[in-house]
Amino acid sequence: MDLGQFVLSPAGPPLAYPRENRYRFRMFQRLALALFVAFLPMALHADDSVLATQKKLTQLGFYKGESDGQMGSQTSAAIRRYQIAENLKVTGELNRQTLEQLGIKGSAPAPAYVAIADIFKGGPYISAGPEMQVSVIRQAQKNLKLLGYYNGPEDGMPNGGLVSALKIWQKSAGFRQSGRFDENSLKGLDLMPN
Repeated sequence: MDLGQFVLSPAGPPLAYPRENRYRFRMFQRLALALFVAFLPMALHADDSVLATQKKLTQLGFYKGESDGQMGSQTSAAIRRYQIAENLKVTGELNRQTLEQLGIKGSAPAPAYVAIADIFKGGPYISAGPEMQVSVIRQAQKNLKLLGYYNGPEDGMPNGGLVSALKIWQKSAGFRQSGRFDENSLKGLDLMPN
């Protein structure tokens, strides 16, 4: 099913469109709600790995914020400082290598969720359906991985690692570092629609 054949209206489902498109719009709404509900619990509870990392970085003098188990900008900055000091790959994210170096047992938290609409803002795929957008993201992940900029999953879901890889690639290609799939980036990654 291609959901990209309709345009969203501020008043709800597209008006004067065939019944099939209204059905597709309702399916899109259900998909969006399901994604929101799926990611909400991860955002609301403290993560044990993040909490342990905050406490350890506080002991080592890298973190001065509140140890609350939430991955925020202060925690990310402290992780970057620690990664630099320990000659680790500097990501600002709590990855397996950093956890091992800190001596913390457990798994790295799930990567930060990036809204699909954010990564396509200002580009030609902003009004495309979710299936098309997921397909473009998956191909971008593959292309950036082949070019050596991305090492995350090729699942078609935007994440912080993809945005970082895209910004680094944009800089090396001489484009504005937006972290979004704008027209120039899509052309450079050979992802423009035919």
